Amino acid sequence: MRSRRWTQIAGTLLANPWFVYLGTRTIYQGNLKGVCLPGLNCYACPLALFSCPIGSLQHSIATLSPGKGGGAGIVHQAWTARVSPLLYVVGFVGLVGVVFGRLPCGWICPFGFLQDLLYKIPTPKLRLPAWARFFKYAALGVLALMIPYLSGTSSYCRVCPAGALEGALPLKLLPPGAPLPATGWFFWLKIGILVVFLTWMIVTKRPFCRTACPLGAAYALLAPVSLYRMEVDQEKCTDCGKCGAVCPVDISINENPDSPECIHCLDCKKACPVGAITSGFRLPKLGLSEDRSTAEQ
Repeated sequence: MRSRRWTQIAGTLLANPWFVYLGTRTIYQGNLKGVCLPGLNCYACPLALFSCPIGSLQHSIATLSPGKGGGAGIVHQAWTARVSPLLYVVGFVGLVGVVFGRLPCGWICPFGFLQDLLYKIPTPKLRLPAWARFFKYAALGVLALMIPYLSGTSSYCRVCPAGALEGALPLKLLPPGAPLPATGWFFWLKIGILVVFLTWMIVTKRPFCRTACPLGAAYALLAPVSLYRMEVDQEKCTDCGKCGAVCPVDISINENPDSPECIHCLDCKKACPVGAITSGFRLPKLGLSEDRSTAEQ
């Protein structure tokens, strides 16, 4: 779908417009760094103006770690200052998930865009086992929530392949004016993880989104209550399989229109030869899209 490609390009450019860095080697540190994006984009990228929701989530949780003075022993004002950023990030992710579901994954996420492009390289393709999708919930629960609280460190950021591609590599190739920390074995581990995922993206549809993205996991958990939904007219559907063939996450929308794996790319809607697939915002209790309910009044 050509319109989706344009929004993916626009999303990537809007998330990383600080081209001033190329001339000044100065990373942006203004107030916009406190604003989250709805997609995964490394805040350490020298071109980034905004924050990654997962990076912000980990940092907020890490400040509450018992090892950093969190817990019942700290005074009320300090506790409020530490909890407020966490409430903002959770509220932001929750609002995006409830309204749009995983639509940002399909339309604006820079790393999702990269996966779509790499999969177009002509090679033998491999299908991802259905059970592999549960690993992204472990990434959310363990790497992005539990370990940051226990250790006081942003553990997921340290191994995130998006962070390696958007942050670690550019900063090494085009270092900022301020000296960078020495490169250790963890840097090469992160690069190794990136290479594995880049290779995997060529042969499998969106493997990072489906197995390792904690933001996608958070949106997937909210999918059952999201307002933007897919619908399939089973009377029109001929089970031709064309929707599943074009799906970037390998689901059969005709079997489960409300799948939490659906990124609402609408490729299936375009491919359906009988127009059985529709989409739109709907009131959960009514089960009707807004445009339909308005038309029937």
